Amino acid sequence: MALLIPNVPWNEHDPSSALVAIYLETSLTSVRSAQLVRKSLDARQRRPRWVAVFRVEVEDEDIILARGIAGVRTWTARDEGRYGLDADGPVRRALPSDLRPIVIGAGPAGLFSALYLAEAGAKVTLIDRGSAVEGRTQAVNRHWRGRAPLDPENNLVFGEGGAGTFSDGKIYTRRRDGELGYIFTRLVEFGAPREVIQDAWAHLGTDRIRALLVPFRQRLADLGVEIRYDTRVVDLRVEAQRCVGVVLEDGSELAGSPVLVATGHSARDSAEMLVRAGARASARGIAVGARVEHPQELVDRARYRGAERGALPPASYRLAHNPEGRPAVRTFCMCPGGMVVPANNDVERVVVNGMSFAARRAFWANSAVIVEVPPEAYGADDPLAGFRWQDAIEARAFEMAGRDGAAPAQRVVDFLAKRVSEDLPRASYPLGVRPGDLHDLFPDLVADGIREGLRAFDDKLAGFAGPDAVLIAPETRTTSPVRFLRDEAGCSTSVMDLFPIGEGAGYAGGIVSSALDGLRAARAIVGLASSR
Repeated sequence: MALLIPNVPWNEHDPSSALVAIYLETSLTSVRSAQLVRKSLDARQRRPRWVAVFRVEVEDEDIILARGIAGVRTWTARDEGRYGLDADGPVRRALPSDLRPIVIGAGPAGLFSALYLAEAGAKVTLIDRGSAVEGRTQAVNRHWRGRAPLDPENNLVFGEGGAGTFSDGKIYTRRRDGELGYIFTRLVEFGAPREVIQDAWAHLGTDRIRALLVPFRQRLADLGVEIRYDTRVVDLRVEAQRCVGVVLEDGSELAGSPVLVATGHSARDSAEMLVRAGARASARGIAVGARVEHPQELVDRARYRGAERGALPPASYRLAHNPEGRPAVRTFCMCPGGMVVPANNDVERVVVNGMSFAARRAFWANSAVIVEVPPEAYGADDPLAGFRWQDAIEARAFEMAGRDGAAPAQRVVDFLAKRVSEDLPRASYPLGVRPGDLHDLFPDLVADGIREGLRAFDDKLAGFAGPDAVLIAPETRTTSPVRFLRDEAGCSTSVMDLFPIGEGAGYAGGIVSSALDGLRAARAIVGLASSR
């Protein structure tokens, strides 16, 4: 038998068994084993501290349990999954010969659905309009350095790994069991540090994501997956209300079924393709706003209550304001020690997002301050109206900042005072920022919400709305403004063998949730095929 021991003060320099023995007030020799399964930073106290959860085998377990130490209990089979210690893949099966899945999009949803299907024995084709991560990274860097124009097909949102490749790489979940255990275990197998299973607030960073995509790709190839990069799907082949293949940009056709569409929240043409093929959809609300950037030191002082950061990680925050009768506003995708980056795929648009490397050593911290926008705000009833609403803001931002890729920005104090900034602090945005009045950029619903949220957040985190804070806009693509209707298996309710999955389908909002959505669709497909 083993015990679960929570809330143990953790120090990376001390052996796990010693930490547990001190916490349980028992001898070191009585601790047979102590396995670290989760650690997190508790910053609620005056002095922040690390705490950990351990799986422990000790002598005299009954005596330890009888002491009634808060949270200490018997380790269960459920804990094996919750903390990522069981994560078996599918059993390889003799699947029907006509099961030849086509996966469109090599982001988290597409990659994990392709992986599970291939592990189960299916012959999979994976298609992405962008390049493999090596070429994609080169294209992004050339654009940022002014050596090449934006490539509409190979950028921060299109290409191997999806939009999450150039992000903070957050993989936050409270649990690591079942399907989540499968995802986290595979990430570790492909090169992610074991700590992503152990950390309550785990993140990879863009550099680690780029690195693990290469062995991920190799695993897919070893399993027989045909991978086609720099290939755009322009239409779906539908016969008798069943999706039987795809049409490529060069006019050629590829037969296969089912078809999983995992093209992300920025592929407007792919959403149009799904609607054109007969997939039922509805508009959904999104959240829109701007990135707020501070010196990381300001956030450290506020979160660590003036204490020296020392060996502690760069501080982060998560803030929300829910005024009665008005749209909610919150921070989103906070990037400690990160940078604000362009996330557009159209030359005449400006869109921003946040990114950081694993070490989070940049001078700045940033997060989105976003306001909930209901679908009624789009001014039309069709399912794709939200895309046009986003486009209008992004096009105004392009014009406002000088039509060369720079982003409009405004000091927070000036935004609150409704005046254009005379100058701007040094910012992380690689294409440059220019002063602009963000009240002219956003509809009143969004501008008013950001203003109210900034004041509320300043009460919670000192300096949030101070003179060192700057807004860089717009952040319009936090999620997809359309949802494709699906059955319990994830299949379109109107087109058989068509599976819209991930963020672009309106069912996910980040790396892990997208991967999970793709995995669940793949499991459903294998289950249905095996029962034929």
